[in-house]
Amino acid sequence: MSIFAASLLAFGPLASAPPILSPYEILKLVGFATGAALHLYLCWMILRRYGIRQVERSLLGLGLSIGLWHFGNFTGTIYDMLLDYPTLQEIHRGEWWLRLSDSIAYAALAFLPPTLAHAHFRIWGWYDDRAPRKFFKPIIALGYVPLVSLPWVIVKLWSGQYAPPMQKLSLMMLPFILWIVAIFGECALIDWRLSRQWQTDRERRFFEVFGATLIGIGLLFLVTYVFGAKDWRGLGAYFDLIAKLSSLAPTAIVAYYIYRYRYLELIIRQSFVYAVLAVVVMMVYLYGIRRLSIWLNGRYELRADVIEALLILLVLFLAAPLRRVVEHYLQKLFASEVGLYRDLVAQVGAESSNYGELDHFVEFAENRLRTALELGEVNIIPASGTAAVQAEACHLAEAGRLTEIEDTPLLERLGALACYVLWREGHVVGLLTVGGNPQALTSEKREVLTVLAGHLAVAIENCQLLEEKVKLERELATRERMASLGQMAATIAHEVKNPLSAIKSITQVMREDEAVSREYGRDLDLITGEVDRLSRSVSQLLSFSRPSAVAAAPARLSEIVSVVLRLTRGEAEQRVAKVTTRLQCDPEFNGEKTAALKEILLNLMLNAVQAIPLEGEVKIESSSDGDGRLQLSITDSGTGIASDDCEKVFEPFFTTKQRGTGLGLAIVARRVRELGGEIRLASSLLGENGTRFEVILPVSGNGI
Repeated sequence: MSIFAASLLAFGPLASAPPILSPYEILKLVGFATGAALHLYLCWMILRRYGIRQVERSLLGLGLSIGLWHFGNFTGTIYDMLLDYPTLQEIHRGEWWLRLSDSIAYAALAFLPPTLAHAHFRIWGWYDDRAPRKFFKPIIALGYVPLVSLPWVIVKLWSGQYAPPMQKLSLMMLPFILWIVAIFGECALIDWRLSRQWQTDRERRFFEVFGATLIGIGLLFLVTYVFGAKDWRGLGAYFDLIAKLSSLAPTAIVAYYIYRYRYLELIIRQSFVYAVLAVVVMMVYLYGIRRLSIWLNGRYELRADVIEALLILLVLFLAAPLRRVVEHYLQKLFASEVGLYRDLVAQVGAESSNYGELDHFVEFAENRLRTALELGEVNIIPASGTAAVQAEACHLAEAGRLTEIEDTPLLERLGALACYVLWREGHVVGLLTVGGNPQALTSEKREVLTVLAGHLAVAIENCQLLEEKVKLERELATRERMASLGQMAATIAHEVKNPLSAIKSITQVMREDEAVSREYGRDLDLITGEVDRLSRSVSQLLSFSRPSAVAAAPARLSEIVSVVLRLTRGEAEQRVAKVTTRLQCDPEFNGEKTAALKEILLNLMLNAVQAIPLEGEVKIESSSDGDGRLQLSITDSGTGIASDDCEKVFEPFFTTKQRGTGLGLAIVARRVRELGGEIRLASSLLGENGTRFEVILPVSGNGI
């Protein structure tokens, strides 16, 4: 006899090796424990977050039914494992425990199909505007009808000699399984329908995977319970167990998306970490501590219970670092892009408040995204002032409520691999396009860009609001300054106009005296010319000080142009100027706008005539730009305007003339704004000499 055998005989029961759990028992114990803990904890968290009044009861009921199904099976499994293979006498003593476990499990299982369908119909109604909601209530109510047999099932489980539920309820099992499979198929069709409602890959993939999982579970139920796989020798028990644990699969999918994307606004990061940690610890005990204690007991005759106690203490000491390891690998598995995403969001949020101008912020954000995500091309396009194809993308996104443009032809026209829509309070504020190497745009980077699009939209809106605020402050300051200048100009004009009139009158009287006219005629002409020039300057000062032009009679554009040409004929004839008009659009203006447009054209015409050399040319043209706006242009063949002066020409009192007031173009710009239009110096025609001013005015119907 060996020393090992002798030691076994000496120590008796203490030296006998305790039984080891089989893989089937471990899977059964860990699976039901995990299912019960995960679902019940998730239900508790939802209830704590939203309260009983605001929580979606169908989702809560679904979670409770799955959790209690696993809990009932878990308590029954505990009883079986504690007694190893219980005898009939032991079963009789503990049958109340088994009956209670079966009642909890199968009552919860009865509620699973109707609550699953109920939750799916609720979600369908949320996300599909074309869903036939009027049929939802009767269909949902019909799903709960089979529950009328539940009281009979409970009574059946508690009556007579104890037997497993599959045996006691054998008559109802086939229709019940077919009912479950039908509900799973119905819910999978709803998931397929919902996947078609989403334009983004993330949501579409979620519903497709969820529906496919339900189909897979339904097929597993058919194979196991209808086609008899549960009775197969060797594998039958595993088929039965996997079918009972199959509800963990869709829950794992939901948990994954909650963990990664925070679906339903839940944050289960810590709970999910602890759930995985609990499973890891249980597996360490069953496959590590217990087997090691049995081996040490058989090899060195050490007490197994003491070894287990010591190893459990060691696990307790290692719990904290083990939790960090589990959390680290979960973070790496589920959300490897979170750190990068947080850094980018923090930088974008901080810099949006530092940059006062949208263009500067856009440039910073584009460079930061290109560098951080290692992408070849990133463009942020605000919705205002976009090109035609970009405006089309914004319109398509608003019409379809899209978060990402996936239309391939449109992406090709945009020159992008991906295009994310920047939404802010129900409006599209811009686009985020990504180009370059397709291999560089991984799924993780796509998820970062999807979430970051919301923060970019907020940042763009902040910059636009800041720009608008600065613009309004500048306009207010300019108006205050202009009001002071206007008041001063009006005072000076009134003070100067009367003496000028007196001087001109005296000059004209002296001109009538032949002797004086003969001797001082040239001087009198000079005085009259200077008085007229000063009078025009005074008139400009008065015009600049008035808030708007004095109303006149309604007139068409051609009539206003004719009046302006008559008023400037003298100046044009002195320079032998060639004036041509080409009016393709001839709208009618009301009285106030007639006077304002006359003043605009008069000032621009005088500037053009005074800018050209002898025998120069001035063109007046009008057309419609296709958007219902009048485009009026005045082009001269003069020397042009220096590029440094182009931005200053509309400022009051800025002039390049020796005797100019610098108010002509300032008055023009003010009157154009009063008409709701815009003016721009279209070109200083370098090489060809000349300047072109364009006035854009809104036109409604046949006039303004």
